[in-house]
Amino acid sequence: MTPFPFSPSSLKEGRWYEYVIRFALGGTATVFTGLVNSRYRDLTGGLYHALPAIFFSSATLIEKHEIRRKREAGLAGERRGQMAAAVDSACAALGALGMLAFAVVFR
Repeated sequence: MTPFPFSPSSLKEGRWYEYVIRFALGGTATVFTGLVNSRYRDLTGGLYHALPAIFFSSATLIEKHEIRRKREAGLAGERRGQMAAAVDSACAALGALGMLAFAVVFR
């Protein structure tokens, strides 16, 4: 039994170009945080490594997928897509606060 079950069926929901966008934006964010870290080492560099590299593209992709699901069901879906992306954003913000608290406690 694996602790985290893997289901490849969720990969079928995305399109190939969406994965390319995720890879490109995630890589760009990672390079950016690496440059910030090399420039401002002890000041703020480590804090920027807590930035989720995939967040930039995942928020828009979550919105698109929710809108597409609702349209396939015959509904508008724009509001649902915005709300799903907002929930993802709120979770990312809470995760960032958790990382900040960890850094303060263990510094």
